[in-house]
Amino acid sequence: MGTAGVFDGDTADNYAEYRRGYRPAEIEFLATRFALGEHAKVLDLGCGTGQLTIPLAGHAGCAIGLDPSADMLTHARRKAKEAGVGNTAWLVGYDSDIGDLEALLGEESLRLVTIGQALHWMAAETVFTALWPLLEPGGGIAVVANGTPVWTQDAPWAPALRETASKWLGPLSFPTCGTSRAERDRYAELLVRTGYTEVGEHRADYREVFGIDEFIGSFYSAAPRDRLAPEQWDSFDQDLRQALAAAQPDGRFTEAVPVRILTGRKPKG
Repeated sequence: MGTAGVFDGDTADNYAEYRRGYRPAEIEFLATRFALGEHAKVLDLGCGTGQLTIPLAGHAGCAIGLDPSADMLTHARRKAKEAGVGNTAWLVGYDSDIGDLEALLGEESLRLVTIGQALHWMAAETVFTALWPLLEPGGGIAVVANGTPVWTQDAPWAPALRETASKWLGPLSFPTCGTSRAERDRYAELLVRTGYTEVGEHRADYREVFGIDEFIGSFYSAAPRDRLAPEQWDSFDQDLRQALAAAQPDGRFTEAVPVRILTGRKPKG
């Protein structure tokens, strides 16, 4: 998680308020797959504002969120408190700090490590290797893609979003943020190469409808608005709203949400 993966300030605020959460079905899948319970410890790597960490804590003895952004973790602590979840801990750190966790947590102390749409910021093979000594035999890793980035969608409003964002923010590569088939195939190959077994992918698809405020807030949680001067934000926002309203006059922005949970297990014995 290099500097480009640190989400602070307004981006963290939008992330906390608008970033899509995880459905109970996905949480139940993880809890069942890795036999979570009152003695299980979970690490959520690149946890953001706790969308995955907090619900997982309800199925574990404790859940630890690690993220390089102190602003994101401030929101995570608040959200955990509001949810009445007290068995969480929040650590500022990068994927390069994984090795330091062994002294804190102990060898083979984690039942599950989750990485929710954050692995594209990291060196995947290095991360999988560094996590190995921390995992209990039989425990494992789950790399979760909770939908695709809004700018990659095939929808009536998508060209307006891409064109307006490019006009203001400059040329964008529109990354798929670890959600593409090619990326996920590569992650699976790296898990096998590192020694994980039972590597496979759980899939679930659904659709979600947003109003324009929620839709734009979700986009701002990932968009590089730091390319603009603060005094330009309002003009960009107005231009984007006008373009989206023209492209989707009914104000209902439907997103396809493909959920993909790639898992690998550390063998027992």
